[in-house]
Amino acid sequence: MYRLLRPLPCLLALLAALPAAAEPPVLEHITVRAREARGAWSNVDSLLTAPVSPRLQPAPVLSLADLAQLQPSIALAGQGGLLQTVSIRGISGQQVANFWSNLPILSDRRAGTASSFIDPVMLESLEVLRGPASVYYGNGAGGGVLQLSPYRPQGVEWQLQWGSEGNENLQYVGAGNEQWTLALSRRGADDSNTAGGDSLNSEFEQYNLQLTGRFELAGQEAEFEQLISEGRDIGKSNSRYPERITDYPRERHWLGELSVVLPADWDASVYYHYQELDTRVERPGERINDVESESLDWGLRLVKQRELADVEFNWGLEYFGRRNVESRERETALDSGEILAQHTLDAEQDGVDLFADAYRQFGVIGLAVGLRWAWQDQQADGQDAVDDSALSGFIRADWQAGERWLWSLELAQGTRFAGVSERYFTGTTGRGQVLGNSRLDPEDTLGLDLGLQWRGERSQFEVHAWGMRIDDYIERVDVSDELQTFLNLTEGEIFGLEAAGSIALRDGWNLDLGGQVLEAEDNSGTPLADAVAPSAFIALRGQQGVWAGALRFEYRFSEEDVAPGEMAIDSASLLRASLSRELGHGLRLELWGRNLLDDSFRLGSDSLATEAPERSLGITLAWQQAPR
Repeated sequence: MYRLLRPLPCLLALLAALPAAAEPPVLEHITVRAREARGAWSNVDSLLTAPVSPRLQPAPVLSLADLAQLQPSIALAGQGGLLQTVSIRGISGQQVANFWSNLPILSDRRAGTASSFIDPVMLESLEVLRGPASVYYGNGAGGGVLQLSPYRPQGVEWQLQWGSEGNENLQYVGAGNEQWTLALSRRGADDSNTAGGDSLNSEFEQYNLQLTGRFELAGQEAEFEQLISEGRDIGKSNSRYPERITDYPRERHWLGELSVVLPADWDASVYYHYQELDTRVERPGERINDVESESLDWGLRLVKQRELADVEFNWGLEYFGRRNVESRERETALDSGEILAQHTLDAEQDGVDLFADAYRQFGVIGLAVGLRWAWQDQQADGQDAVDDSALSGFIRADWQAGERWLWSLELAQGTRFAGVSERYFTGTTGRGQVLGNSRLDPEDTLGLDLGLQWRGERSQFEVHAWGMRIDDYIERVDVSDELQTFLNLTEGEIFGLEAAGSIALRDGWNLDLGGQVLEAEDNSGTPLADAVAPSAFIALRGQQGVWAGALRFEYRFSEEDVAPGEMAIDSASLLRASLSRELGHGLRLELWGRNLLDDSFRLGSDSLATEAPERSLGITLAWQQAPR
């Protein structure tokens, strides 16, 4: 209980400052375009679920994980490097769903989906949904969702960027209008160092090409989105380096979506995602394991929204399939040169979902309910087929208590079926040897969330108390020092408190603040893995004339009570800032820095996690065609 109370004074002090800000003028906020709500109900006014733009951060973000972890209750999970994953409210891995528009992004990495192949410069916004969201997002959304919206440049623009740590660099160019957009980026970095001088295996080179368009198809409105990504020589940063060197020599993705408005106001979308990932694990002087993985995912979504007798309905169906989910491994003994090759995975998957939800306003009370039935079939060469089905649901009530106060209460249940790799893959990963388990049961998460929002003319705040019950959580366990498998082990509870606020200050400045604290234990009282350390942050941003500035300070508390096999997290003081000036004729120069205090701290509680990179100072030069 003491751990829950440690950051409480900080949170209370931040929240207490909000209603007092009654005099400053209203700040003209920069808005981002967000996707349409997936359900009949959508809380677009929530500070915690509002889309955040990579372009509005105090310093440039390197990846999706870097952007996500700036939000309350989100933390880095896993070992580090570009393919870093995140934890939402203490749940990580495959329980955190990633979506690019309507397209679900799946990964056969046991650590979960990183979506790191999408350069942040290609994103309009990121929306974080906390807690079970299976009704809206389907299988894999039992712990939360990262919803990505593609960026559509208007006019012609380019950007050059350089950072001192690892010589990170970005070259970007984009062009477009309301009908079409085209953008191209290259981002790269060398190996970096920690504040203590240790080397990090974090080099990478990455290319993105994104194309979007709007047109008429058979007299109906249509829209397409395409993204091609290629990564080269991606280093996996972990504490075993350089005794064990893990790299991803090549990563390729080609994904796209076509959305059409059909007669009778049915919305239809068809999408696909082809991906390749090569993994190399070298034990110097002993052996090298090369693993080549690929898969083709595709699906369709058909949904209809309508209003009947003051009730807003949303219903439809989805199909999601996976084909050619394959993995091949080649092991080379360095002493003898002997090569051993094997086919470690050859599987496919089909799934069908039916879903419906409804919303109605009863005076000051709003009520939303929803259900989703999901079925999935998985098969692998030479192994037994497995099929599962599950029912998810939620109910939510909002109460407008006066002009400024809004209470909310939501009960939601989420389900995740085991992935084909968890069931059938047997071979080498970046963490070691893995043995699949075809008898895994679906994971089940039940969440309860009580929220309170206050909105004034110039300030607002939001606080949530929440809890989740986890059953049959699929865990990676050690069979021996060199072998791991998956079992349904964890049954536990996670509960916590999170808050966020925003104050419009004088002279065009805005103050954002927030924080979180949580407790996560299994039925025996043992801490659960990937718990988010308590933290609180305050951020200032604004513009005066041709000058603009942003600053964000976060204090992350230490965390000693971690799960077995994990390592304690030390406290950290994190500061990032930027200062920019408009040079005229569409040109902008920005100076920025990350980890400006050069603090030395571990990125997470994972036993293989490294310390964070040292202080990085950088410069950005950008040009945008002046609007006509």
